[in-house]
Amino acid sequence: MNDMEPQKKSFNIKILVEITIVFLTILSIKHLADYFDVIGAGSIAIWCGIIVSTIFMKQKKINWKELGPKIPKGTKNWMINILITLGTVILVFSIMGLIVKPILESFGLTNPAGVADRFAFFMGKPLVFIGYLITVVWFGAALGEELLFRGYLLNRLVDCTGNNTLGIIIALIIHAVIFGMLHIYQGLAGVIATGCIALIFGSVYFIIKRKLFPIIIAHGIINSLSLIGLYFNNGVIS
Repeated sequence: MNDMEPQKKSFNIKILVEITIVFLTILSIKHLADYFDVIGAGSIAIWCGIIVSTIFMKQKKINWKELGPKIPKGTKNWMINILITLGTVILVFSIMGLIVKPILESFGLTNPAGVADRFAFFMGKPLVFIGYLITVVWFGAALGEELLFRGYLLNRLVDCTGNNTLGIIIALIIHAVIFGMLHIYQGLAGVIATGCIALIFGSVYFIIKRKLFPIIIAHGIINSLSLIGLYFNNGVIS
């Protein structure tokens, strides 16, 4: 037997334990925040997960900059990142609207009727709505989720599955399942839809050589447009 095999197995187990601790932290904080009806409970839980994952990363001398959240420098890089961002937004809306949504509806899968109720608190309150967009949608979801899921989780899973085509595909699927399951409040349709979005974001992340900045912006734009549509549609999901 290769002497490296036991070491690799031990390494993989440590990573899986680390990931488990991070997401148990997220689930625990989310449950506690939901119990007290805290607005932005998911975002609070995500950032608690980021804190825990940062502690693990420091032990291995890994910093967040290595995972891709660098602001572009120079006009050329900015233009490239803007094009990637716009392309990602168009890709997500196209795939979700033309492929995923019709397939889900053909199986009778739609979001539960009460999903939009969680946003009722800012309906008709523009300042509250803008505050929610900035703090929860952009800081919590766009920045927080991309750091945690694409930056941290995907890279740690690839450490387990292997930094090759097959390993990356397996890591993408696993991370998409986890991302989707954390949106279970949206019902099965929401789990599948958000899982598909995670696959798209994750795939783009690897295609553009693990750069997070354009994906963070694309995530924020997509979520913002969706919520703006909800806001001006009086809380009705179309």
